[in-house]
Amino acid sequence: MDMTAKTDQQIQNLINNHRRAGKLSALLAVAAIEEQAKRNTSFDFKSGIEFLLGAARAGRAVNYRQLAEAGGVLKPGDTWHQHMARKIPLSQIVDYAHTHDMPAITSLIETTQGVTDSILAGFQKGLDETGIRVPAGMTVEEFYRSERQRAFDWAAIR
Repeated sequence: MDMTAKTDQQIQNLINNHRRAGKLSALLAVAAIEEQAKRNTSFDFKSGIEFLLGAARAGRAVNYRQLAEAGGVLKPGDTWHQHMARKIPLSQIVDYAHTHDMPAITSLIETTQGVTDSILAGFQKGLDETGIRVPAGMTVEEFYRSERQRAFDWAAIR
């Protein structure tokens, strides 16, 4: 199917339908996720993913500002405003990582204050939207931290 001929809403509908069916890894869903990422004009998705993978290889966390700069949402030295975080497509990043057999690389993101309740709530939301469940017996924070370590380990061998 030619995704370039689809409207943004049709692409989103394809993703949502596959998400509801628990088939986000299906080829059609993967193609729709990749097309959606290409169409994002406020965030350079490819650069953002590469930045996160580089951080994982280096074994370090990043903050929203660093990811926003990597994705072109703002330039170094620009004033950061909290609303800019909304321009970072975290759910799309989770979808992309999941459909490319990566750990949840959004676990690398924290605020300048560290891992806050807000960070964990956003992480949980991204997992829920992608259909990833926190394993029984683990808290969201434990899973967040285990996914971060898994991202470091995964990136170290790639």
